This record gives sequence, C-alpha cells and structure tokens, in this order.
Amino acid sequence: MSYLERRMESGRESYSKSDTLSILAHYRNELSDAEYKLMMDTLCSLALEGVYLNEKDILLNIAQLRGEITYKEIVALTKSA
Repeated sequence: MSYLERRMESGRESYSKSDTLSILAHYRNELSDAEYKLMMDTLCSLALEGVYLNEKDILLNIAQLRGEITYKEIVALTKSA
C-alpha cells in the first residue's frame, strides 16, 4: 500500500514536537536513513515555528519524498478537503 493510500486511513493527531516525532518513529523501519533524516529535519524545522504535523501530513510528506505525489497535487488535495 502506498503512503498516499495509507494517508486516507490514518489519523493520529499531533499537538507537540514529541507527538510528531513519535508518529515518524512508527514509520522508521520503512524509511531509508536518508529519508528518515530528511523527514526528521523537516519536522524539527516546522516545530521551531510551532507547526506539528499529524499522521496524515507526515504520510503525505513521505509520499511526496517517494515520488507518489507532487507538490501541485498536494495543494489540490488539501484544497478539496
């Protein structure tokens, strides 16, 4: 199942940096070291601004990282939600 498909059935919310990192840790074994580091850097940068991604957003970011969806498609998807 693609990360984009998983996004449709996942829904764990995040209210802190530790929540966000806990969600990412759940997918750690499925990501390469480079992918994990990139996601960790992204999530930590967003947390500095007080933005904490939930599980759906993290899966969407992984899908984009893996080439399953483009940024333009993400914008369209979020506008339609």
